[in-house]
Amino acid sequence: MKQSLVTAALAAAPALLFSACNGTSASGPSAVAPLPNAPVASNHSRIRHNDNGPQDLHAGGADFPGYAYNLESQPVGSYNQSQPGPAPGSLFFAAPTTGTIFYCINSSSYGRAEFIQNNGTATTPCAPLGQSPTGFGGRQDPLDFVGTAVALKSSEYTTYKANRESGTKTWGEPFEFPQIGGPIAYPYRPGDFTVSSIKLSAWTYCAISNGVVSDWNDPAITADNGGSVTGGTSQTITFFYRSDSSGTTYNFVNHLNTACNVAWKKPYNKPPYQSASRSAAWTYGVNNVWPGPGSSGHPNPNFIGENGAPGILNAVETTAYGTGYLEGSYAKAATPKVGQALLQSGSKNGLPIFTDPTNKTEVIAAFKRVISSSITYGGGSDGVPLGTSAPWCVLYIDPKNFVNPPAHAYPIVAVSYLLFYGQNNGVHVPDKIALIKFLESKKANTIVQPLEYVSLASSIETAVLSALNGNGGSQPACVQ
Repeated sequence: MKQSLVTAALAAAPALLFSACNGTSASGPSAVAPLPNAPVASNHSRIRHNDNGPQDLHAGGADFPGYAYNLESQPVGSYNQSQPGPAPGSLFFAAPTTGTIFYCINSSSYGRAEFIQNNGTATTPCAPLGQSPTGFGGRQDPLDFVGTAVALKSSEYTTYKANRESGTKTWGEPFEFPQIGGPIAYPYRPGDFTVSSIKLSAWTYCAISNGVVSDWNDPAITADNGGSVTGGTSQTITFFYRSDSSGTTYNFVNHLNTACNVAWKKPYNKPPYQSASRSAAWTYGVNNVWPGPGSSGHPNPNFIGENGAPGILNAVETTAYGTGYLEGSYAKAATPKVGQALLQSGSKNGLPIFTDPTNKTEVIAAFKRVISSSITYGGGSDGVPLGTSAPWCVLYIDPKNFVNPPAHAYPIVAVSYLLFYGQNNGVHVPDKIALIKFLESKKANTIVQPLEYVSLASSIETAVLSALNGNGGSQPACVQ
């Protein structure tokens, strides 16, 4: 039943549901269908009508995990309209909840902002993919949960405390836990180039991101690939960055800030790489909003902002010699095909080791240190403890555990979190608990497997489930 409803909705309004913007105008990106090899998850023949009834869960936020959650089946509009539910093959389609889970993909920052205070966006319409967010299309405030690729920081918790847990507002302490990981890729159109796969050394991808390398025929790119990738012709690099406040941006520039500000070793400490006039250093700092070339105070016509992952993807698909940074899952699902550059991760015998964001083994290796012992209970993403009275319900992973992974591991990855309210006042509590347990299960891991994501370590899953039930009853449960 649910599958046929989703299919009908997609067929009826593809332009509305899956539009993305290039600049200020919207156009339909092609990366909206479930992956061909994605498993069709069973709902055990249970009828789950797509009617936005009071039993349904409404959520949204980070687009980083969005493809795993609903395969880009965006619930455009309001709860009292015909919103598409998650597509078959997605985590939220398979979740054993009474109602449908409507997850509005927008951004981490937008999700956290609504989670910590009522901005009036919980019940306003969910915007089409790639357009500036307008709301979440939910039934009521607060949302049932949100997704974010950046954990709460202490100042956000202060706002949360004042707005969600004071006076008559009794939504309790937040339950925040890491849920899924994945790569951030440099996308490109394969047909624009004369090589089957583009290789980028660490020096080169740093220098592309800071604007020093601005042509695909640059000697550094040519050296990385053993020859020109353009057949010897000059082709300007158009770099697309996120124009919205984004967890993907934060994780991407956090990696650049770590990996690019180093003393380069041979051969990267001399031409065709580093020289007196050429530096791969990242001097723009770390922020949720793109701080690099093209941003305020740093004009560069080759750097163009786009809204959301769908906006980045659509721009790359429609721009010759374009690239930028994009969640690998969106690139993998694109039709026509979008390539993902192979990035250097270490060296052997003086030769670079290139890794592939589509190689599951190399991406899993990037999360080698993301295990239960890396959890900082009660920690904030700004390095300051939140001060929560339920620190066992805040499972924070410091990016230092994955920002610069070991050799042979794909170098640019991120961890995405889910945020639930601890005191749910009887609203959907059984379904929220069932959803969390499902997401930490082997069945959920099986669904994630063919997508360009990785499930986190089993010790992380165990820690999440332990926190959920109050660590065996020794403390209050994190959702009640």
